[in-house]
Amino acid sequence: MARTIFEIDQGQLGFAVVDKAAPGYSDAWQAPGGATVDTVTLADYDAESQQWTCQTSAGALTATQDTTTRDVPATFCLPGETIPAPKATSYSLDVTFLQDPNVARGLSRFLFEHDTEEAYVYFGLDGDNPPRMIGRVKLAAGTIGGPARETLTADVSLALTRKPDIEFGDATTSEVVEGGGGVAATGATAGTPGTWTPTGATAPANAAAATGAGIVATPATAWTTGQYMQGSTAGTGGEMHWSGTAWATGKAT
Repeated sequence: MARTIFEIDQGQLGFAVVDKAAPGYSDAWQAPGGATVDTVTLADYDAESQQWTCQTSAGALTATQDTTTRDVPATFCLPGETIPAPKATSYSLDVTFLQDPNVARGLSRFLFEHDTEEAYVYFGLDGDNPPRMIGRVKLAAGTIGGPARETLTADVSLALTRKPDIEFGDATTSEVVEGGGGVAATGATAGTPGTWTPTGATAPANAAAATGAGIVATPATAWTTGQYMQGSTAGTGGEMHWSGTAWATGKAT
């Protein structure tokens, strides 16, 4: 069997500060607008993300295993023992980048400005193709400055606030392994926009997806003018309402 060798040739790195006031926002979102790892692109993130990508010299999703153990005392019949009882693995995105404090909207400025804030992150390892990762991180400012007449870099370790979603594979064949995206929505309560249930659930992409998932509408009668749900597809493509008999695209009229 041939060996598999992998290297990063065309990486991508994007950030977007989490906006909880965004239409249809859900705490289950792993990307802006609730986009999924197999549909999102770098263009969904901050407009400067392409430039930040070109400043990045190294990036890695680092998994840190927990080593918690539990001691079981000896009994009259058996010796004592120590049993592994690990908590969930924690993750960080470790990035090395060329410092750019001389750029008005550079990565050095973005990390400094939004230090400690939560942001969506996109980490691609082959351009727009898999493998790629989405998730949420706590931003941290990077080093600014250093020795004279040297190319200055900065290292940051950004803790993920939950397990990321990863699309493994390549442009031909891929599979998505979801991490912390939460449970799928089962119900929808009318509003402008409305709310998905249970709280924090992942929204369906659009009206067709809501139909396929059997989402239960509240109320079950036709929704009034302007009421709608925002699916995980950003913008009008993700808007839907209950007609009284089925899910339909757009806002109720």
